Amino acid sequence: MPSDPIPQWVIDARRDIGARVREARTAQRLTQEQVAERTGLDRKTVSRIETGSYSTLVDHLLLLARALDVPTRDLVG
Repeated sequence: MPSDPIPQWVIDARRDIGARVREARTAQRLTQEQVAERTGLDRKTVSRIETGSYSTLVDHLLLLARALDVPTRDLVG
C-alpha cells in the first residue's frame, strides 16, 4: 500500500489523467453513461476517474482508451 497520505504529485497526476479522459469523451460528444456502457464500468466509476477522486486501475484505463478510440498513452500523458 502506498504511503499515507498520498503524495500531492500523485493526486495531481490522477487529476490530469481524468481531465484527458473527459476531454477525449467530450470531443466525441459522449456521455459518461455511454462510456460506461462501452467499457462495462459503472457511470460513477467513470465520473470518479474523470474527477481524479478515484485511484483507477490500469485495466480501466485500457478499457477507456479502447472505448474512446485513443491510444492509452494519450490518457496517461
